[in-house]
Order: sequence, then C-alpha cells, then structure tokens
Amino acid sequence: MPTIAFVNPKGGAGKTTAALLLALGLSHQGRRVAMVDADPNRPLVHWASLPGKPDTITVHPAPMEMDLPDALREARGKADWVILDTEGSARAGLAFAAAKPDMVITPLASSTLEALQALKAADMVQEASRKLRRPIIHVCIFTRLPAAIRPRSLRQVVELLKERGIEILPTAIIEKEAFRALFAIGGDMAALSQAGVHGASAAAANTAAFVEAVTALLEPEGAQVPS
Repeated sequence: MPTIAFVNPKGGAGKTTAALLLALGLSHQGRRVAMVDADPNRPLVHWASLPGKPDTITVHPAPMEMDLPDALREARGKADWVILDTEGSARAGLAFAAAKPDMVITPLASSTLEALQALKAADMVQEASRKLRRPIIHVCIFTRLPAAIRPRSLRQVVELLKERGIEILPTAIIEKEAFRALFAIGGDMAALSQAGVHGASAAAANTAAFVEAVTALLEPEGAQVPS
C-alpha cells in the first residue's frame, strides 16, 4: 500500500490541488484511495462534502497532529493508496514522518523563494528517512505553470534543485481554471466536463500524465492495475 505525503513548508504551493489530482487519477484507474486531510482548513473535507465524490475515494480529517495516527489507521483500512496532505508550515511539515511515507512530493512554483522551500522540504525528508532507517523517495513537481510559456526563472529553479540532487517530475501541473473549479463544483474531471468548465479535457490529460509519472516511480514495470 503506497503512502504519499505532499509536503512544502510554505503555504500556497498547490499541495492540496496536487494531492486531489493524484487521488482522482488513481481513482479513475480503479484504485481505492484514502486521503488524509491534515490541513486545519480542511480543504479536502470541503471537496468531499460537494456532490460527485467518487466512491473509490475516502477523506479522513486530521486537523491536529494528535489526530493523525487515528486518521492514518482508518485510511489504511479502506484503501490501496494513502495520500497525506499536510499544512503549509514548517511545524506541520514535520508531522508527515508519522505516516512513514514511501514518497514525498513537494509542489512548488517557478521562483527562487519556492526553490528554497523545496530545499527545506528535502532536509525534512532526509531527517525522516534517517529516523525510519529507510530511504524515502522525494520528488518535486512544478505547479501553476502557464500552458504556453515557461518563465525564465524556471531554469534557475531547476538548476538549484538538481545541484542538491532533488528529482523533478517530468510532468508539471499547468495553471487551469478547471483545477480551481474542483473545489467549487466537486466531483472529478468528468463532472467538470459535464458542468461545461473550460479546459476540463486538457485538465484530465494533465492529471493522467501526473499520475503516470508518480506510479512509474512506485510500481514495478508491468504491474497490474486492479480491476
């Protein structure tokens, strides 16, 4: 049962959106996914309260650090994959170690400030790996990138992360109104398409590419998808 934590010490990096997209993409493949919402604002709990949540996704709130063990225990009893969304702060970022994740994903925008936060996340992952006495995969994903152009700052950020040996997923999450609409309309990409949200099909393709990049790191080649 893979466990993936989304961690960035800074808020507003797109953690919750990326976590939800991964869950929706896995669910579309027939996987059972449990999401642990460790953000006190409970954005995933809000999404789950809207119409159209897939039956293969459950959401388990853990607004305080003391709630996390019970939420993880409940989540692991109901899923093939567990996804933990953490609060965007250094204090909350450390809590992900309790989930004993197989992978940590750090979403970030293309700025030096965001890259510095990714380096802090890398230090957190390294410390958690030391405590767990096993390696944890750590990758970054760029979020909210314009669809047509790549900002000049992107190259600088990539070079900074590569100097530290931090892997970057080949798929970025593109800035799309459809992704924001998920938290207003609810449901999945099909629901957005039915609601006439602009760019829903492109958002679905972006999500599928993101999921493929993640599963390629966690699953052996040729692994069978549950029916």
